[in-house]
Amino acid sequence: TKEFIVNVPPKELKPQIYYCGFHSGYDVDKFKDTGLTPQPARKVKAPIIAECVAWMECNVRQEIEAGDKNIFVGEVIEAYADDALVKGERHVEYAKGDFPRKIYATRFGGVSEK
Repeated sequence: TKEFIVNVPPKELKPQIYYCGFHSGYDVDKFKDTGLTPQPARKVKAPIIAECVAWMECNVRQEIEAGDKNIFVGEVIEAYADDALVKGERHVEYAKGDFPRKIYATRFGGVSEK
């Protein structure tokens, strides 16, 4: 579809993140297997993950072959976050590792109440 979502998960989704990172959507139903909730996105056809704390809806602008993998360069066309984050009732500090940012590593942090 030339569209994708960047979902920003909290640390509480660590088991689901690992599962999704190591299983192909061609082989399994990741939503069914993890219990995560798909919700319609605002602009693109791909669903957002309701349990995440922020979302970026993107269009693919370039696809680069890199060995046996492809790198997708996207344009963010819509970005939004959990109301508690927007209102300042929760905060995410990337430098402190407040949300999982490495699928193939074991370092996770948390999203906390302010």
